Amino acid sequence: MLRNRTERPTEVSDFAFNRTVFDVGEGRVVSTDEVTVADDMDFLGGIGRSFKILADYEVKDPFGAESPLVINTGCLTGTAYMTGLRTYFSAYSPLKRTRKGAPMAGWSAMSGSFGRKLVSAGVGDLVLKGAAAEPSLLLLRQSDGGTQLTVEEAPPEILGQRVPERMAYLNRRFNDVEEKSYPAHFAIIGPAGEQWESVWYANIVGSTQEMVMSGEDKFRFGGRLGMGSILGSKNILGIVVVAPEDVIRKGDDGLKAVNQEIATGNYSRGYRHPDNKNGLGGTGKNEKILDGIGVLPWRNFEPRDKNLATPVHIETMRESDDYIVIDKGCFGCRISCHMDFYAAPPEGKDPDRRIQRRNHGPFLGRYEYEPMELAGPNLGIIDPDENLRLARLDDDLGLDTISANVVLSYVMDYNTRDGEQLAGGLQFGDASGAARLKEAIAFGREPLLGKGVKAISEAVGGAGFAMHCKGVELPAYLGQTNPGYPFALAGGHMSMRTFLLYILDPNRKPESADYWVEKITQEGWDMIAKDLHGGCLFFLSPPAEVAKGIQSIYGVPMTGERILEAAHQTHLLGFALEQRQGAEPDDYGMPEEIFVGNRKGDLPGAHFLTEEMFMEIRDRVLAIMKADTEDAGYGDCSTPSTQTE
Repeated sequence: MLRNRTERPTEVSDFAFNRTVFDVGEGRVVSTDEVTVADDMDFLGGIGRSFKILADYEVKDPFGAESPLVINTGCLTGTAYMTGLRTYFSAYSPLKRTRKGAPMAGWSAMSGSFGRKLVSAGVGDLVLKGAAAEPSLLLLRQSDGGTQLTVEEAPPEILGQRVPERMAYLNRRFNDVEEKSYPAHFAIIGPAGEQWESVWYANIVGSTQEMVMSGEDKFRFGGRLGMGSILGSKNILGIVVVAPEDVIRKGDDGLKAVNQEIATGNYSRGYRHPDNKNGLGGTGKNEKILDGIGVLPWRNFEPRDKNLATPVHIETMRESDDYIVIDKGCFGCRISCHMDFYAAPPEGKDPDRRIQRRNHGPFLGRYEYEPMELAGPNLGIIDPDENLRLARLDDDLGLDTISANVVLSYVMDYNTRDGEQLAGGLQFGDASGAARLKEAIAFGREPLLGKGVKAISEAVGGAGFAMHCKGVELPAYLGQTNPGYPFALAGGHMSMRTFLLYILDPNRKPESADYWVEKITQEGWDMIAKDLHGGCLFFLSPPAEVAKGIQSIYGVPMTGERILEAAHQTHLLGFALEQRQGAEPDDYGMPEEIFVGNRKGDLPGAHFLTEEMFMEIRDRVLAIMKADTEDAGYGDCSTPSTQTE
């Protein structure tokens, strides 16, 4: 939360924010400081500030009591800017590690209403250290004297519970549904996070306004890099923020036009339902597009043909008489990118969509590309009901859906290779077996499989088909089409915009190392700007449009160029932190089998990435990034002020 330092701010330095360090083990505030904004990274917020904090810590064990978990928001979070809802969780990740085992810095972003309540409660940067003696809840309460923080022992009835049950308890306790009073929102872990020692890819689950009002399990997620495992290691099962008064920066008259463009313009068109201002169908549309050209991940990232997954394309399922699809949005957002699937009612599906919204069967799950693809076709499962069920199960267990399903596809692939069998010999296409294995992982009964494909392959072999970069499982886009994955800071499709160039760039030159080096070093990092300012990924407004919103709300000059420069500086600081942890060139590698001449490298839809070309790209990118990092003044990252074990 930014606070004006002057009555009429004219520059970003006319703002300040608070930074609180809280020891959850001792239940006390270690320090609270008011920090004057020093630069655009500070002002925009999010990971721009988080990485500065993490740079002050030398972390050897991400689960160590003194290892920090940073929680904050962007300058647009909690404002009247449409999609301004994001919360960021940043730490040294248990999943993202060097080849020698050192944890590297990363983050996960979460939408929903938790972030706007954090802002209303007056939270700027919250740094959690220590570990509670018993499973506990962290309570943050709005007050006239600033945010009140307390730790209380978690009630027995939520221990070991799945996400919906835990959320329902908190909603009953802190909100009044009958009176339609919802002062509280929540960020929690599921059973996977409680088993943090054996599950390194647990997520953090956030409440939404729809969830607290309806009771349905409509959540948002801070999924990547095991931030739920970090919170679990601190013995915090959930964070509750109670803010009866919503504090919202409104903006001037120009904000209305900015929000209208976000809601109905071309930038967000791809994420809207076809009946919503000529939308293109949401993230789920990617499945049919990629499948149609033979690059949809299939049976552990090995598609041997086109149109392999037609039964689970969102278009197929939307047209089915078995389902009703209702597009919904986060709080205050009219993009409505959520494609919620409900069973058709017993009397059948009415052709009128307005009636469908009122008359439908039970909620079955949300169709989002990553969960549906990785829990479906990439496991060889193309039954729509099973696909929805498996994707929803990840949410209920508190597992990062990307990492969990890539672990399963690795296990299935491993079991086809005439050697030792993992997880009882689980095979591609076995939906029931996949569900059982997810349960076993989440409840700590498969400790090796809970540590990600990097750790698994180091223990049992199969590194060539363990689909990860720097320990972080690949998202649902083929590595065979994207040599930029290793240079992403926090998940290949969320922090390096090279994952769809092979498909969407009309000027692509996939066989050119020059092309990839330029895209990685000059453009790929620009997408992390959203992880500073707090706006959503799914509106795709160019930085100049975001700057208009910031100017409207805060009344100070801002430009798209400044936003991009702050994003670049943050990217370089993140890279400097990787280097400080001992990352070497070999840490920026890719699975061997994806290269031309290997089992997964010669696919009908993609067969250009040779190992030689990748090595050239890697060496040139690292040289540029190291030089840029030095020029940015991040050489002093080698001397953190705080050491932890």
